[in-house]
Amino acid sequence: MDTDVEFSDASSDDDCSESDGDSLSDDEVVVPYAVLTEQEIGQRLSQEVAATAELFSVPADWALALLGHYRWNPLRLQDEWFADQDRVRDAVGLGDAAVGSVPGAGGEELMTCAVCTEGKPVEEMASAGCAHYYCHDCWRGYVAAALDDGARCLVLRCPDASCSRAVLRGMAERFATGAGRDAYARALARAYVEARHLWFKPCTAPGCGCAIEISRSGGDGDLACRCGNAFCWRCGGSPHWPASCAAVARWAREADEASADWILLNTKACPRMVCAKPCGYFFCWGCLGQTAVSRMGEHDMCGKDEEWTATGEEVRAEQALDRFLYYQDLWMAYLRRRRDAERELRRLRDERLPRAGGPAVRGYLEAVAAAWEQVAEGRRVLGNACAHGQSLRAAADPAARELFEYQRGEADEALERLRLRAIKWPQQEDLVGFGAELAKLTGVTRQCIENFAKAVEEGTPELCAPVSCGESGSG
Repeated sequence: MDTDVEFSDASSDDDCSESDGDSLSDDEVVVPYAVLTEQEIGQRLSQEVAATAELFSVPADWALALLGHYRWNPLRLQDEWFADQDRVRDAVGLGDAAVGSVPGAGGEELMTCAVCTEGKPVEEMASAGCAHYYCHDCWRGYVAAALDDGARCLVLRCPDASCSRAVLRGMAERFATGAGRDAYARALARAYVEARHLWFKPCTAPGCGCAIEISRSGGDGDLACRCGNAFCWRCGGSPHWPASCAAVARWAREADEASADWILLNTKACPRMVCAKPCGYFFCWGCLGQTAVSRMGEHDMCGKDEEWTATGEEVRAEQALDRFLYYQDLWMAYLRRRRDAERELRRLRDERLPRAGGPAVRGYLEAVAAAWEQVAEGRRVLGNACAHGQSLRAAADPAARELFEYQRGEADEALERLRLRAIKWPQQEDLVGFGAELAKLTGVTRQCIENFAKAVEEGTPELCAPVSCGESGSG
């Protein structure tokens, strides 16, 4: 994964981030991922449908049903179609002829609907292209029920249990409401994205129809959608780069275990009992002595408090809880510091930058904003890396954990130096030089954080690059 990809700026108008140009020519750009809206997914889907329809010389609805049946794998579809078209048509439910309009119903004035058993005029009857006719009202109910079930509307068949004729998109949209047609389009887009799961991921935010397409040559990791939601490409959970998905999952399990340990250590079963009505006698189950209705706290617990000693399970729970809370508390501290930096960055951009008095002041404030942005991003990386530190502790690898703690300490000190320099306001005549020094220190700190993240991500004993800030880092 490219450590220089910026995932945190979810409000940017750009669809994707760019890697740096160290290994690229001036006119080359590597795009790790792109965010596609529902409309863009629909356009991509329609292009593939049109190409398949032209190749097979079939209607577009047929092409859509064929691609859906083969989970949008056009190469496999082509191989099987040209090998045995009849078998493929039967499997998909297309029959012997393309379904354009509803077949004629004969000369009767009325036809009996096989669902509601009512006689309806011929013009109010329809079929999916087979011999089974149903009234328009029943078709509307049948399609609406399928749309309520989500993806089932894409594989809908004739209501007759003995018939395998597919209800194609044109038929479904004909009897769907406006909202129903939108639901069909969303289900179709979702199925398209899920079929391309190797390089497509739907946004995990409720109600968002966007999908993220990762470049074949790009990496994976934390991604940001246009709606502001960010998630991990691999596990779909909250962003946790540079920690691995396995480390985060293990940390989550240990959090559940830590909760149980805390309950074991900090709670006791209530000894107060009451006999069933009509008796209503209150007593202590420890000594069976009577207790007051409203003054259980005054009961001396039979004098057993002094005799209780920690059991082996309680000792184990206390040790396990202490181990877990070290990185949990550290993560909470990084979260608070990150939010402080983000708050300072917003205040700078919303209040101070718009009122900047001249080019020198504006240039310096922009350098300060970049510094605060780097501090916030660095705190995020260090906080996420706590899951990796916890996994090292669980693995009982003292050497690896000691190295990790050293790396984390170096990165933490680099961020603190940058923070202290960002809050220092120089004299007016020193603004230009001070801003240049701050920009340089920001770049050095960014490199340190990237080196730390790379070491955590790859699990290699690479150290952070030395942060040689000289006098500029002393404040």
